[in-house]
Amino acid sequence: INTPNDKIEGQIGIIIFNLNNEYFSELITEMEYALRKAKLGATVMMTHYDKQYEIECIRNLYNMGVKGIVLCSVNNGTEFENYLKLFDIPIVAVGNRVKSLPYVGIDDFAAMSEMTEKVLNEKPQNIIYFSPALNYSDAYAQKKRYEGFLNVVGNKKHSVVTNIEDIKEHYNEKTTIICSNDYYALKAYFKSSDVKVVGFDNIKAIDKYKIGIDSVGYSVSEIANAAVEIIRRNGKERVIVKHFIAEH
Repeated sequence: INTPNDKIEGQIGIIIFNLNNEYFSELITEMEYALRKAKLGATVMMTHYDKQYEIECIRNLYNMGVKGIVLCSVNNGTEFENYLKLFDIPIVAVGNRVKSLPYVGIDDFAAMSEMTEKVLNEKPQNIIYFSPALNYSDAYAQKKRYEGFLNVVGNKKHSVVTNIEDIKEHYNEKTTIICSNDYYALKAYFKSSDVKVVGFDNIKAIDKYKIGIDSVGYSVSEIANAAVEIIRRNGKERVIVKHFIAEH
């Protein structure tokens, strides 16, 4: 039974891509917990990478009277930023940066650079970068991860794959598949044998089911709490959360 002190004093909108990636379900869970401590509730909407629907989600949440929005955006650019200026509530970007918004996330470029260096030190004969998200033109975090990979791999022989159908079931040479998130890494891991697969996000399922995928990890709880705090204060800062390499 709720006591008077438990009363919700408003809603915060959370806009994400979908729940295919465990990262987003963990983010929502951590954010709902942080909001509850602040006597706020969460209203979640999913865009499924649809740019126009994302714009509608923002408008719908505003019309519902939310006190702020946490946005993982597939939109970017001047026109989109001008649209956001129409709303007199705090909006904070998480994961994918939007130039004019406060932001919480990690240094995706540095994190993928570090993971790629680790892979190269193991001297694979064949390096594959697997990222279907490269097909999305405004996926900021995914672009930065790819740039981090290219920054380290340089002129070394490698290939870039954006479709799981192009991942082979067997490779003759020592092969490492570098994936831009763990959802993709799991797909590659279960399709291809005798390869090393590394991922990004360090989702809990990897450790829970003892899956041999190294991954870039970071505190989702820290991201959630920082985003909620920015919303509460109507802050303008950008918060970069530390990352680490999780070996499994």
